[in-house]
Amino acid sequence: MRRIFYLITELEIGGAEKALYELATRLDRTRFEPTVACLSGRGPIGDRLKEKGIEVIPIDMRGWWDLRAWLRLRRALRASRPHVLHTFLFHANLVGSLAAIRSGIGTKIASIRVEEPRRRHLWLECLTQGLTDVFTCVSESARQYTRRRAHVPLRKLVVVPNGVDPSDCDLPVLAPPPEWRLPEGAPVVAFVGRLDRQKNPLLLLRAAARVVRDAPETVFAFAGTGPLEARCRAEADRLDISDSIRWLGWQSDIRPLLARMDLVALPSSWEGMPNVILEAMACGKPSVATNVGGCAELIIAGETGFLAPPGDEAALAERILRLLRDPELRRRLGAAARERVKREFSIAAMVKRNESLYEKQSAE
Repeated sequence: MRRIFYLITELEIGGAEKALYELATRLDRTRFEPTVACLSGRGPIGDRLKEKGIEVIPIDMRGWWDLRAWLRLRRALRASRPHVLHTFLFHANLVGSLAAIRSGIGTKIASIRVEEPRRRHLWLECLTQGLTDVFTCVSESARQYTRRRAHVPLRKLVVVPNGVDPSDCDLPVLAPPPEWRLPEGAPVVAFVGRLDRQKNPLLLLRAAARVVRDAPETVFAFAGTGPLEARCRAEADRLDISDSIRWLGWQSDIRPLLARMDLVALPSSWEGMPNVILEAMACGKPSVATNVGGCAELIIAGETGFLAPPGDEAALAERILRLLRDPELRRRLGAAARERVKREFSIAAMVKRNESLYEKQSAE
């Protein structure tokens, strides 16, 4: 039985957190014994893990200087005696690699979830990469980016794409609540994600202004919160499109929105492999995304969705309009997207890749 110790920065609802949950709960428990530790709080994902019988250890780290938290993590690692330490997200990758020094852990794996643009983060990844045996990257694009920008050798970089379960979209879902104010029959373009610089919602608002000039019945639904929320609302007012925008806030279950929408739009400035595109594909809906990170590894342009150059609001609007104007094109691209997810991006495949990596690394 191989003991796997997962360490993640937080356990709120998010792409990395969902991936960890699916991985930890779907491991073959006859071969692997998972434990999860979280640097900050426990969050709803932590509660779900506990419901599945998985130990969740809160480290409650208040900052790099929190020596008691470092000691708590070291004690947890000694008590678990893991064969593999697998970390998720930048801070957990860094803290885990340092805490595991002289710990006797056989294999140390870090996850690269996004093409990190911040120089300080890249410098620290480069400085500490010798403490990690393997880096799993969510896309080939992230793998090449990490080699090029953080100077991690290719031999240490392994691609393990995200996965989704298409059968989740076959389950009955609740109708969108009335407070969302989604008019019956109106075209709906959905944005799902944090309202922050990475996801670039301001670009989508500028594209939305172009779309509603030609298709004024279109509604843009933004599901998420973040530091740019006030600025986004002000931008919608400035563009005079507030009546076409719905601010849905954070949603624990986005399936009602995925079921109601016509397409998802993702205007990101940088990415890894966005779960929202995978989830839309699993539900048979096409996507329009900027061509950053692993988006092009999910979307086959003209076959499962469309890509636009990053920062190009006109191209983003044009591709959204193309789908809104052609219901048969939406149906065809959505059906092809669902088949591609089932074939290449299932959760079962993601779990199997990680299990094979654990066995290979701990055997060496």
